[in-house]
Amino acid sequence: MNPSNPINPNNSVQQNFAQHGGNVFANQGPGNQIINNTTQQAKRRTGFDTKALLVILVLDVAFFFYGMTAYTGRNTTADTWRAGIFILLLILTVSLVRRWLRRRV
Repeated sequence: MNPSNPINPNNSVQQNFAQHGGNVFANQGPGNQIINNTTQQAKRRTGFDTKALLVILVLDVAFFFYGMTAYTGRNTTADTWRAGIFILLLILTVSLVRRWLRRRV
C-alpha cells in the first residue's frame, strides 16, 4: 500500500468470477467500464478422465486384436477368459465415456 494513497486499491476493485455456464453482470457507475470476463475454461487442461479414457480406448483396441488373433475356435478356457476380460474392458470404457460426457455438458 502506498503511504501517500490511504485507499487500498484492492478494496476499490470489483472482481467477478463466472462459473462454467454462468454470467458476470457489472455496473460501476457512469464513465468508462472495464469488465474482464475470463472464465477458467480458457485455462482448462486435459483432465484425468480424458487421459484415462484415451488409455482405455487404446487398451480396448489392442486387446480386441489380440483376442481376435489368438482365438482358436475350440472350446477352450483361454478363449472364455479373453472374452470375459474384453467384456469387462468394454463395460469400463462405456462408464468412462458416460462420465466424460457428463463432465463436458
